[in-house]
Amino acid sequence: MSDEQRDNQGRRQLAVDEDVFRLYDRLIGDVHLPTVLRDVAAVVCQDLGAERATVFVIDEETQELRSTALIGNVSREIRIPIAATSLAGYCAMSGRAFLVPDAYGDLGAIHKELRFDRRWDEMNDFRTRDVMCSPVLFKGGTLGVVQAVNSCGEPFREADLGALSSVSRLIGYALYHAKLYDDLATMKRLEQEKAEFMRIMVHELKSPVAAAKSMADALGQYGNLDERSSGMMGRISGRMEEMGELIGDMLVLAKAKSGGPMGQVAVVDLRAEAAGVCERFREPAEQKGLALEVELSGEAVPVRTDTMGLPLVISNLVGNAVKYTQAGRVRVTLVRGDPWAELAVTDTGIGIPAAEIPKLFGEFFRASNAKKQRIGGSGVGLALVKQMVERFGGGLSLQSEENVGSTFTVHLPVHSG
Repeated sequence: MSDEQRDNQGRRQLAVDEDVFRLYDRLIGDVHLPTVLRDVAAVVCQDLGAERATVFVIDEETQELRSTALIGNVSREIRIPIAATSLAGYCAMSGRAFLVPDAYGDLGAIHKELRFDRRWDEMNDFRTRDVMCSPVLFKGGTLGVVQAVNSCGEPFREADLGALSSVSRLIGYALYHAKLYDDLATMKRLEQEKAEFMRIMVHELKSPVAAAKSMADALGQYGNLDERSSGMMGRISGRMEEMGELIGDMLVLAKAKSGGPMGQVAVVDLRAEAAGVCERFREPAEQKGLALEVELSGEAVPVRTDTMGLPLVISNLVGNAVKYTQAGRVRVTLVRGDPWAELAVTDTGIGIPAAEIPKLFGEFFRASNAKKQRIGGSGVGLALVKQMVERFGGGLSLQSEENVGSTFTVHLPVHSG
């Protein structure tokens, strides 16, 4: 390295250090995390000559990196699984900083599974040349990743990793600071404790309810009761069964609200899951004289989700469509797009009163026409559906007209790996 290059490198490190101290001063009095992180990304672009800088934060619920701050030519949120198959994902997994001089070249020297995802380049008319990644560490834990990208201009040097590490340390303090504030301001931890308390309390109700139902069934069958008493035992058993279903729904909701995954977080085929769920509801639909029409994508639809949560999402929507439809049809369609998959469940059922649609996804809410018609339900399922879909970056929409029918549509990002 020439004297001039060393001087340039020293000035670059000094500029970063000065800006880091300036940003740290702001951080002490400013708890608005997105603003701080965006300023940090701007420092990476300005002082290290990067054309794009991204600050990723780990989402512990989905085990993904989410782009919290981004300076450059990508306008939408980026989600990357924590795995050895991407630069940022491997950085988070390994906890080490590294420089890639040629992103399109052979990355096997860093890790054998590592490859560069060219989709973002193709979508933004950009060709990545060199990349730097540094983990965001605090108290021995990895909180995120900061990434700098170039396509032209002066290449990054190994010495630039030191400057990027300084930025990463600041981000570690910022994320820790924001987490403490979030815990205090929103009482997130208390909400999780409440969810866990509800799970334990509801779980304790399972045994006595199940025992009461068994006793009512036994008395109704073997108790040598008259017709009136036998009928009463049948009604008691029916009520106990409804209570058992409500307890089951509440347990699932409490587990989802506690923050952790219900099953494994993995890539699954939405097409196969939808086909399996629809098959289970074919007989109940036929018993009511309903046509169950299923039109699924001709190819696999990989989505990254909770392996227990996804079947619950589909079964809730298809099961509700069958339950609330007395005549006509239930139609399930799945279309694979780029980058979204669209699963729609349409029925010719009772529909939802327009004034009640905004409340429909709240916990324990049931539409007034469903209650008038004495159609059983807990009011928990749709709240669970919304939470599980949004947890993995998806969306849920509803179109409904009372006495005409409803269409629930789920959008989930298609996994490209």
